[in-house]
Amino acid sequence: MKGNKLIIASSNKGKISEFQKILPNFDCIPQSVFNISDVEETGKNFEENAILKAKNAFSNTNISSIGDDSGLIVPEINNEPGLYSARYSGVNATDSDNRNKLISKLKDKKLKSTYAYFFCCIVAVGIKGQNEIIVCSGKVEGEVKTIERGKKGFGYDSMFYPKGYSESFAELNSLEKNKISHRGLALKKLMEKLN
Repeated sequence: MKGNKLIIASSNKGKISEFQKILPNFDCIPQSVFNISDVEETGKNFEENAILKAKNAFSNTNISSIGDDSGLIVPEINNEPGLYSARYSGVNATDSDNRNKLISKLKDKKLKSTYAYFFCCIVAVGIKGQNEIIVCSGKVEGEVKTIERGKKGFGYDSMFYPKGYSESFAELNSLEKNKISHRGLALKKLMEKLN
């Protein structure tokens, strides 16, 4: 399937890199190559946002497109940051701003670590037919800690410790992380549907 072009409806460098590693049989092209800006995330859930992103990229390029919306959910603090994971600290927040806000919320609750999970919804548009939408999701459980470790990854990776691992996502190599991550699992399901 190499040579099959896929537009990645994201400007998040970390996400784009993961797509390219997990989908080696596709030519994964960031939407920025076509000067497509991120669409406003007005959906009420991850799936609605992922559909908005994928449809936006597809309608601007007419090339099969993938949208991804994902987030970290911490039940102990009202399921935050959730849908707002990327903009938890504000519209132009950095990953570091977002992590610091989460750490301070955990400390307010006197928590050093607590159960959390990452959820990812992947939507592919225009792969099998013009109007076909394929939806897949993935989830990885673990805990968030106020202690950050590791330099790899992005987002909340340095404070998320997947179940069964003593390392954070930011300490795992990309091969290991992609095998168990929410995005890796969702993309694996997508590949199964495409084959």
